[in-house]
Amino acid sequence: MLLKEGVQKAVNVLPSKPNGFPRNERLRSKKDFELAYSGKRLASKFFILHYVFVEGASERKVGFTVSKKVSRLAVERNRLKRRLREIYRCNKDILPGNVFVIIRSLPLVAGVGFHEIQKELIKLFVSVASKKHSH
Repeated sequence: MLLKEGVQKAVNVLPSKPNGFPRNERLRSKKDFELAYSGKRLASKFFILHYVFVEGASERKVGFTVSKKVSRLAVERNRLKRRLREIYRCNKDILPGNVFVIIRSLPLVAGVGFHEIQKELIKLFVSVASKKHSH
């Protein structure tokens, strides 16, 4: 019993993820997804990016979709989503603060390397940011 308490205390001491993907930055509700899909869209070789600027929203929110057309294997779809989350996490400051974004993967992205995906997404993020400044 004493050992269990010691282990529990050690687990509680671990630091939280400093640069994770916080809940308040995720598109979670059906309403938010529908709102983002109803906005504008940008297309590239690997992705379609749906976005909408939301008046009164204080933070950006993002959602990811990877369909079975990209890969029938859940392992590969989940790996792609992890990569997309990491690219977003490292480059989210490019996007304006009041935008809802859905990153939809196209089948061509299967088997593409991390850096090529990153380059493509950064281009899309810059395009969205430039649209904000043109409004």
